[in-house]
Amino acid sequence: MKKGLIGFAVAAIATALLAGCGSNKAEISIEDPVVRSIDAMSYKDDAGKYMTGSFMTIKNSGGEDVTLVGGSTDIADRIEIHEVIDGVMQPMGEGLVIKAGESVKLRMGGYHVMLIGLNKDLKAGDEATVTLEFSDGQSIDYTAPVKDIAMDDEQYGAAGMGDGAMK
Repeated sequence: MKKGLIGFAVAAIATALLAGCGSNKAEISIEDPVVRSIDAMSYKDDAGKYMTGSFMTIKNSGGEDVTLVGGSTDIADRIEIHEVIDGVMQPMGEGLVIKAGESVKLRMGGYHVMLIGLNKDLKAGDEATVTLEFSDGQSIDYTAPVKDIAMDDEQYGAAGMGDGAMK
Protein backbone atom coordinates (compact mmCIF):
# COMPACT_ATOMS: atom_id res chain seq x y z
CA MET A 1 0.00 0.00 0.00
CA LYS A 2 2.83 2.37 0.93
CA LYS A 3 4.63 1.70 -2.36
CA GLY A 4 1.41 2.40 -4.26
CA LEU A 5 0.92 5.76 -2.54
CA ILE A 6 4.55 6.74 -3.09
CA GLY A 7 4.34 5.78 -6.74
CA PHE A 8 1.12 7.75 -7.13
CA ALA A 9 2.67 10.80 -5.43
CA VAL A 10 5.77 10.63 -7.65
CA ALA A 11 3.59 10.34 -10.77
CA ALA A 12 1.44 13.31 -9.68
CA ILE A 13 4.49 15.49 -9.01
CA ALA A 14 6.10 14.51 -12.33
CA THR A 15 2.88 15.33 -14.19
CA ALA A 16 2.64 18.74 -12.52
CA LEU A 17 6.27 19.53 -13.33
CA LEU A 18 5.89 18.48 -16.96
CA ALA A 19 2.72 20.54 -17.31
CA GLY A 20 4.67 23.58 -16.06
CA CYS A 21 7.46 22.97 -18.57
CA GLY A 22 5.01 22.89 -21.45
CA SER A 23 3.54 26.30 -20.65
CA ASN A 24 1.66 27.94 -23.48
CA LYS A 25 2.58 31.41 -22.23
CA ALA A 26 3.90 33.92 -24.78
CA GLU A 27 7.67 34.39 -24.47
CA ILE A 28 8.59 37.75 -25.97
CA SER A 29 12.02 39.04 -26.93
CA ILE A 30 13.09 42.21 -28.73
CA GLU A 31 15.85 41.96 -31.33
CA ASP A 32 17.86 44.74 -33.01
CA PRO A 33 15.87 47.73 -31.71
CA VAL A 34 16.58 51.20 -33.08
CA VAL A 35 15.00 54.65 -32.73
CA ARG A 36 15.06 57.09 -35.63
CA SER A 37 16.83 60.38 -34.89
CA ILE A 38 14.91 63.59 -35.43
CA ASP A 39 16.24 66.70 -37.10
CA ALA A 40 15.01 70.02 -38.49
CA MET A 41 13.08 68.14 -41.19
CA SER A 42 11.09 66.12 -38.65
CA TYR A 43 7.35 66.40 -38.54
CA LYS A 44 5.30 67.71 -35.65
CA ASP A 45 1.92 66.83 -34.21
CA ASP A 46 -0.90 69.34 -33.60
CA ALA A 47 0.71 70.49 -30.35
CA GLY A 48 3.98 71.27 -32.15
CA LYS A 49 5.82 68.36 -30.55
CA TYR A 50 8.11 66.07 -32.45
CA MET A 51 7.50 62.39 -33.08
CA THR A 52 9.64 59.55 -34.32
CA GLY A 53 9.57 55.80 -34.85
CA SER A 54 11.19 52.80 -33.24
CA PHE A 55 11.87 49.66 -35.24
CA MET A 56 12.85 46.12 -34.21
CA THR A 57 11.95 42.48 -34.52
CA ILE A 58 9.57 41.13 -31.88
CA LYS A 59 9.87 37.39 -31.36
CA ASN A 60 7.32 35.21 -29.59
CA SER A 61 8.98 31.88 -28.82
CA GLY A 62 6.11 30.80 -26.57
CA GLY A 63 3.05 28.72 -27.30
CA GLU A 64 0.41 31.45 -27.19
CA ASP A 65 -0.35 34.46 -29.43
CA VAL A 66 0.06 37.87 -27.79
CA THR A 67 -0.81 41.40 -28.91
CA LEU A 68 1.47 44.43 -28.64
CA VAL A 69 -0.98 47.02 -27.29
CA GLY A 70 1.14 50.03 -26.30
CA GLY A 71 3.96 51.17 -24.13
CA SER A 72 5.68 54.06 -22.43
CA THR A 73 8.93 55.97 -22.36
CA ASP A 74 10.30 58.93 -20.43
CA ILE A 75 11.19 60.73 -23.68
CA ALA A 76 7.66 61.01 -25.15
CA ASP A 77 4.11 61.76 -24.07
CA ARG A 78 2.75 58.55 -25.55
CA ILE A 79 3.46 55.47 -27.61
CA GLU A 80 1.24 54.16 -30.38
CA ILE A 81 1.49 51.07 -32.55
CA HIS A 82 1.21 52.02 -36.24
CA GLU A 83 1.25 50.51 -39.70
CA VAL A 84 1.67 52.12 -43.10
CA ILE A 85 -1.02 51.43 -45.68
CA ASP A 86 -0.68 52.90 -49.18
CA GLY A 87 1.99 55.29 -47.89
CA VAL A 88 -0.15 56.63 -45.01
CA MET A 89 0.73 55.94 -41.39
CA GLN A 90 -2.24 54.74 -39.32
CA PRO A 91 -2.61 53.78 -35.66
CA MET A 92 -3.47 50.14 -34.98
CA GLY A 93 -6.23 50.54 -32.40
CA GLU A 94 -6.42 46.81 -31.72
CA GLY A 95 -2.63 46.43 -31.49
CA LEU A 96 -0.24 44.13 -33.35
CA VAL A 97 -0.59 40.36 -32.94
CA ILE A 98 2.63 38.41 -32.50
CA LYS A 99 1.71 34.79 -33.23
CA ALA A 100 3.09 31.94 -31.16
CA GLY A 101 6.41 30.70 -32.49
CA GLU A 102 6.77 33.61 -34.93
CA SER A 103 8.50 36.96 -35.30
CA VAL A 104 7.24 40.28 -36.64
CA LYS A 105 9.63 42.82 -38.11
CA LEU A 106 8.80 46.45 -37.33
CA ARG A 107 10.34 48.67 -40.01
CA MET A 108 10.00 51.91 -41.97
CA GLY A 109 7.03 51.67 -44.30
CA GLY A 110 5.39 48.87 -42.29
CA TYR A 111 4.56 48.16 -38.67
CA HIS A 112 6.35 50.38 -36.17
CA VAL A 113 6.21 51.93 -32.70
CA MET A 114 5.58 55.69 -32.72
CA LEU A 115 7.04 57.87 -29.98
CA ILE A 116 4.72 60.89 -30.02
CA GLY A 117 5.23 64.19 -28.22
CA LEU A 118 8.97 63.90 -27.71
CA ASN A 119 10.31 66.01 -24.85
CA LYS A 120 13.91 66.09 -26.04
CA ASP A 121 15.99 65.98 -29.20
CA LEU A 122 17.14 62.57 -30.34
CA LYS A 123 20.49 62.65 -32.09
CA ALA A 124 22.41 59.78 -33.66
CA GLY A 125 24.53 58.19 -30.93
CA ASP A 126 21.95 58.77 -28.17
CA GLU A 127 20.03 55.90 -26.58
CA ALA A 128 16.32 55.64 -25.83
CA THR A 129 14.68 53.32 -23.30
CA VAL A 130 11.18 52.10 -24.13
CA THR A 131 8.73 49.77 -22.38
CA LEU A 132 6.36 47.76 -24.58
CA GLU A 133 3.11 46.43 -23.14
CA PHE A 134 1.38 43.25 -24.27
CA SER A 135 -2.17 41.91 -23.97
CA ASP A 136 -1.16 39.22 -21.47
CA GLY A 137 0.18 41.78 -19.00
CA GLN A 138 3.85 41.42 -19.91
CA SER A 139 5.98 44.56 -20.10
CA ILE A 140 9.28 44.34 -21.95
CA ASP A 141 11.96 47.04 -21.64
CA TYR A 142 14.54 47.72 -24.32
CA THR A 143 17.23 50.32 -24.82
CA ALA A 144 17.79 51.23 -28.45
CA PRO A 145 20.50 53.22 -30.16
CA VAL A 146 19.29 56.34 -31.91
CA LYS A 147 20.36 56.31 -35.55
CA ASP A 148 19.94 58.42 -38.66
CA ILE A 149 17.46 56.51 -40.83
CA ALA A 150 16.29 57.79 -44.21
CA MET A 151 12.54 58.34 -44.52
CA ASP A 152 10.48 55.98 -46.66
CA ASP A 153 7.59 57.25 -48.71
CA GLU A 154 5.16 57.27 -45.80
CA GLN A 155 3.41 60.48 -44.78
CA TYR A 156 3.68 61.93 -41.29
CA GLY A 157 2.42 65.13 -39.74
CA ALA A 158 -0.42 66.80 -37.88
CA ALA A 159 -3.33 66.39 -40.31
CA GLY A 160 -5.58 63.52 -39.40
CA MET A 161 -3.92 62.72 -36.05
CA GLY A 162 -7.31 62.32 -34.40
CA ASP A 163 -8.95 60.19 -37.10
CA GLY A 164 -6.29 57.50 -37.43
CA ALA A 165 -4.34 58.86 -40.40
CA MET A 166 -1.24 61.02 -40.25
CA LYS A 167 -0.61 62.86 -43.50
